[in-house]
Amino acid sequence: MLKSLEDLNRARKLSETGQYAAVVDYLGDRPDTELKESPTLALLFGTAQARLGRHSKGTQWVEIALDRSRDRGDRAIEARALNDRGAIALVTGNIDEAADYFTQALAAAERVDDHATVGRCSNNLGIINNLRGQYARAIGSYTMAIAAFQQAGHQRGIAETRPNLAITYRDQDELERALDEADRAVEEAEGVDDPTLLAQVLAGRAEIRLMLGEPLLAQHEVKRALKTHGELGNEVEEAQDLRVLANALAATGNDDEAEQILRDVIERASNLNRPLLSADASRDLARLLQQSGREDEAREAARAARVLFSQLGAEAEVRKIDKAFS
Repeated sequence: MLKSLEDLNRARKLSETGQYAAVVDYLGDRPDTELKESPTLALLFGTAQARLGRHSKGTQWVEIALDRSRDRGDRAIEARALNDRGAIALVTGNIDEAADYFTQALAAAERVDDHATVGRCSNNLGIINNLRGQYARAIGSYTMAIAAFQQAGHQRGIAETRPNLAITYRDQDELERALDEADRAVEEAEGVDDPTLLAQVLAGRAEIRLMLGEPLLAQHEVKRALKTHGELGNEVEEAQDLRVLANALAATGNDDEAEQILRDVIERASNLNRPLLSADASRDLARLLQQSGREDEAREAARAARVLFSQLGAEAEVRKIDKAFS
């Protein structure tokens, strides 16, 4: 049994350093009744399950944490549980549901002056705004998130937000500005004891380097990320890395290998219930096939990507596909 605060802190530390498989192993041996007694443990367990792509299990435990926190009047855990419930909805493609949870969580966090959770909610709302092509609103959300994290002294949160800000600049073709934010994200992540986080920001910077015409440097960085995520058993992030690696390989003429990897990523994304990753990989495959002169196959892949982006409310991506494959 979990007999001490030290045990709780260990589970929290594993979670904070991105060791989600270790969290599941550590807490999974406990009886369900024991985890249900603690909203914090239930939340840590559910969040770890979701981060590993086990969304049904993750949702179950985050909902338990939400109910228990409300029963006990623990408003801080309630806010965090609402945010994590929204995060699950976001990655599984339920964008409107996610936005509703994040908005509820933001209000709850503001009521208890939980600046770190205000930052997390604002960061997540920024992701949704960016998906919808509302770039000015996304930048505003990210700016609010960084300010909240700074107020909380939460370096990890800043390091998580800056890559998303970089993505918004990248999506507007402001690549130098995107690279500047990605560089700052790497600097922040290097000061946090979390190899998963550093790997994520390196993979994000690799994609920007690729767009700037630096495919070999992009390959080097994304392979570092891929190695870390593989060692930690994080299948979701590993699949994300492989998508970036495939594009970097294609940029250096390795089209056959890139195509094989992208098709593998699409299959993985489907198995992990990650519709955005599936959409991104299908779009990338369509571009690769188009460049190879395989127009019919390219249009088929583009249609698959368009359906997914449309379901996600990613209007800017839908417009880009319509323009490129009309």
